[in-house]
Amino acid sequence: MATQNLIQYLEAGTSAVMNRSKHEYFLAGGTITKGQVVALDLTQSDADRALYVVPADSDATTTVVAVGIAIEAAAAGEKVKVCIAGYCEGAVVSTATAQGDMLQLGSTAGQLEVRTLSVDEAGSATFNLFPIVAQALEADTAGLADVFVFSQFS
Repeated sequence: MATQNLIQYLEAGTSAVMNRSKHEYFLAGGTITKGQVVALDLTQSDADRALYVVPADSDATTTVVAVGIAIEAAAAGEKVKVCIAGYCEGAVVSTATAQGDMLQLGSTAGQLEVRTLSVDEAGSATFNLFPIVAQALEADTAGLADVFVFSQFS
């Protein structure tokens, strides 16, 4: 990872606030839409698994290692800029998203779902155990919301 944090810009009210998010470039392992949560493409071989990303989907074991939110669209083989931590505008989220919700991988490719509590027949409470990727900074508007991405790289 070549990300550096050299400048801190603290002028409020501008669209160029720096040092509030971190971005990395990956290669698209398939078609990626702007705002989708992306995961490492585990169908790749060896170290290429850490180079390629695809839309994340909790239903496929090859797409569950989330890395962040795609900042731009990309076709297979193209470079794609991904927000791996911090402020991110226009993430694809479930239409049930409210401000403050914790968001994790979902069963719709590229979409973040609200983490919910489940209670089994015996009355035991459980959560879906996929990692939380982001927190909603606002309620969704037509399935999009600004989020704060939690780094999956620590």
